[in-house]
Amino acid sequence: MKYLINLIKLIIVIIISTLIFGTLSYFNIISDKISSIFIIVLSLVSIFYLSYNMGIKKEKNGYIEGIIFGMIIFIFFLLINIIFRKSITKMKIIYYFIIILISTCGSILGINKKTKV
Repeated sequence: MKYLINLIKLIIVIIISTLIFGTLSYFNIISDKISSIFIIVLSLVSIFYLSYNMGIKKEKNGYIEGIIFGMIIFIFFLLINIIFRKSITKMKIIYYFIIILISTCGSILGINKKTKV
């Protein structure tokens, strides 16, 4: 259940950031490339933050929480690509593995922060 709640939070952040940066790009306030970079960075920061919070709440093996959450996001994005019949490129696969890595690092740092306090 906690994974589903965090996934919903992530989707909300992605939708809101896409709307904001899409609007800014539409009115030529920022370029399309900068808009897409901001959306990707904001998504990765959100994944890190959500994983960090899950790591703080975990007693041990925080990396497992991060890997599981990263895999759920990976599967979700992969299913979205399949549903909309988008091609799965090498860059997308690399992006998905970066998501898993960032999620794992966030959980590890979260559990380490908890044990030091």
